[in-house]
Amino acid sequence: MKKFIVCLLTALLILPIGTTIAAKKQTSGDLTNQQVMTMTLQAREHFWNTMSGHNPKAKNSSCQTKTFEYRGIPYTYMCSEFSTKAKLTDYLTPIFTTDAIKKGFDKYNIIAYKGKMAVPVGDGDNLLGWEQAKMKLISKKDNVRTYEFAVPALDGSVTAKRKITFVKENNKWKINQLDAAF
Repeated sequence: MKKFIVCLLTALLILPIGTTIAAKKQTSGDLTNQQVMTMTLQAREHFWNTMSGHNPKAKNSSCQTKTFEYRGIPYTYMCSEFSTKAKLTDYLTPIFTTDAIKKGFDKYNIIAYKGKMAVPVGDGDNLLGWEQAKMKLISKKDNVRTYEFAVPALDGSVTAKRKITFVKENNKWKINQLDAAF
């Protein structure tokens, strides 16, 4: 019986230490290469979905294909999953900082027009193979990490250099530029 009590007390003493270490690791600020690559690919997908005005993974999506001109720029309405600024912002928030979203809306002329979100008519996608990108950490400060990516063209002709900055916002790593992985 004494051995059982000693084992039980030992387990009770070790358990809080183990959970404290695990909790500390989650909030330690570490950002793994796997997380960086996963978030970068998500950022690329979210950016292009936003620019096309449609999320192909959305269920029950409907699109209003009406095109119109606003201030000399041709626009098209976004699909129902992005029909309001709140919906589009909610879609982007898990990946991008608040500042990145605001600046991205301004930079790419994403607007609310007659109560619906609209995006300028564009050409679609780029020809970079982000899945084969090589990355290296080039700057590490408190809650900011900057990585440099070497991204090969899909045809292998060139390699593009891109820098992506990750910022810890509300205890979660996010990308600080909407078009960081375009």
